[in-house]
Amino acid sequence: MQRSLDRLLAPHRHADDGRTALVHAGRRWSYRELAASVDGLAAAMAADGLAGERVAIFLPNGPEAVASYLACFASGAVAAPLNSRYAPPEVERALRRARPRWIVVHADRLDRLAQVDPAALAGTRVLVVGDAQAHEPFAPLLATPGRPGTTVAPDRPAVLFFTSGSSGVPKGVVHSHASALAMLTSTSEALGDVRAGDVTQVFEPLVHVSGFIGTLTTLLAGGTVALYDGFDVARYVAALREHRPTLVCTHIDVLAQVVRAPGATRDWFSSLRGVYTGGDTVPARLQKDFLEVAGLPIAVGWGMTEAIWLTVVREPHLERDGCIGHPVGGAEVRSDPETGELLVRGPMLMAGYWEDPALTAATLDRGWLRTGDTGRRDAAGVWWFTGRLKDVIVRRTSKITPGEVEAALDEHPAVAMSAVIAAPDPDEGQVPVAFVVPRRGRTVDPDELVAFLRTRIAAYKIPARIHLREALPLTPSGKISHRELREPDGPERRRA
Repeated sequence: MQRSLDRLLAPHRHADDGRTALVHAGRRWSYRELAASVDGLAAAMAADGLAGERVAIFLPNGPEAVASYLACFASGAVAAPLNSRYAPPEVERALRRARPRWIVVHADRLDRLAQVDPAALAGTRVLVVGDAQAHEPFAPLLATPGRPGTTVAPDRPAVLFFTSGSSGVPKGVVHSHASALAMLTSTSEALGDVRAGDVTQVFEPLVHVSGFIGTLTTLLAGGTVALYDGFDVARYVAALREHRPTLVCTHIDVLAQVVRAPGATRDWFSSLRGVYTGGDTVPARLQKDFLEVAGLPIAVGWGMTEAIWLTVVREPHLERDGCIGHPVGGAEVRSDPETGELLVRGPMLMAGYWEDPALTAATLDRGWLRTGDTGRRDAAGVWWFTGRLKDVIVRRTSKITPGEVEAALDEHPAVAMSAVIAAPDPDEGQVPVAFVVPRRGRTVDPDELVAFLRTRIAAYKIPARIHLREALPLTPSGKISHRELREPDGPERRRA
């Protein structure tokens, strides 16, 4: 039984049917072609002594990103994906945290890398996909002869995901080969057991756990991944009609835009045997719209970067929102009797947080992961999501902590104080909203502040609205009282 990711493609690399592993940008890669590229890259990693070292992956969706992950697993290197939306300061912080020996970067991201302090890249080999300019090209490594010839133990680290933390400093979530493989196994079960005949359509970023599990779960099963970079409705619909996928697992807002697009017909969805989303709930209104047009329900799974998938519900619940269903195999769920917080355990739990034993100890409680979400189980044994203990804003499934946005706002020389809260949004679920106090004698223009933020944080973290205040409410201990902040109605409630 496979216990490590180092041979993920092995069962399919010699398939006689020449089955397709990837479809991307009009080209198909067979399993044999993909495996040969992975072998070459893994051999180069092994020759460079990367076992146990980090390889930063700063790439759009494409075969190079897939090969980079698989070569890391085969060579014993640790894949460290970087959010493709990171602004230069965020890239620099991630590099200082991960200290990668290699970084594989697309040419169109070199401008961001150029703004990083060279000290953060000291000792890092820069490999470029596309026009390498003054750097080393990546493509020749895919043709390196040989295989790494290593066997990687299941408890060795496989991947390091950076995800927002409550302090405003991104957490580094480390998955071992065993826990990452369990994530893929649980995802397969949640998606109705992915098979070699399945075609999975993936628009989600491979450098995020959503694209990671959708792609690698399909490859583990020997299926085909129709891989795209970046979402727009027309392209998504065209892909549905061209590839006739059997499975999609995507964000709620993607499904809402597609099913509500002008001219939406059942034929667009006729090849699908399953439609899945990750999150806390599927709004009943969206579920009804999807059933009416597509003839399929949206199944929902609950999980997080630290552990995914944990639960799944396949039957639509139209009476109310919040159903997250039953645990998948191997996952156990319980609630804290005092706080209602959901705790989980199972083989898909992370190994811990990168170089943060205190946070690891606080989050992993005797083998149980404290999720920060609250919920309850009904008389039928079905779990329902009720809220979050963590002060995290979830914008189209991307997590944003108020602290990281406030820290960026406070860097502006005209800002004396700021606070960021979550506001409900019909299209994005939640959006960050900022309240800003200018420094005495200074004026702040919200549009100029947005332009300032674009140089410091990813676009999805930028507040949807900015409100100027003379003061912010404080707690008795002198801290900002976020709970007392409320958005105004009327003209002042404007988009930043």
